[in-house]
Amino acid sequence: MDFLKLLFVVLPGLSLVLGLILAGLSLSASFRRRRSMAGWSHTSATVTGNLHGEDGPASNGRNRFAPSYEFADAAGQRWLGQSDIYSRDQAIIGTTIPVAYNPANPAESTLPVFIVAKGRMATGLVLVTFCVLAITMFASLSW
Repeated sequence: MDFLKLLFVVLPGLSLVLGLILAGLSLSASFRRRRSMAGWSHTSATVTGNLHGEDGPASNGRNRFAPSYEFADAAGQRWLGQSDIYSRDQAIIGTTIPVAYNPANPAESTLPVFIVAKGRMATGLVLVTFCVLAITMFASLSW
């Protein structure tokens, strides 16, 4: 009987660890991106168009848009850029958006946003929530 009690606490505990790992992986890519852009300069860019497509399996086949833009670096030289971040809405051509660029190589630029893998984060948080409830319930019933 003690083995069965232990099983009902250990299995949700392992799932809890899996949920924490999934949530951590979701955030780690975002922190790596932020760290890699730490020394980059920020400026405003003018939207020149939108790239139309799908941003992988997370898009569920829906249309996504990534803005193309033009910006000037600190020396005043004009650069063209293409966002690597897709969104549901098209950016309006002619509007200004914030851009981060590498001062050593201004051809490297992107939108300065914090990205989270929502599906992985949601799965991790659901696992954590249910596992904490399961551990609490089984532990209170077992002892």
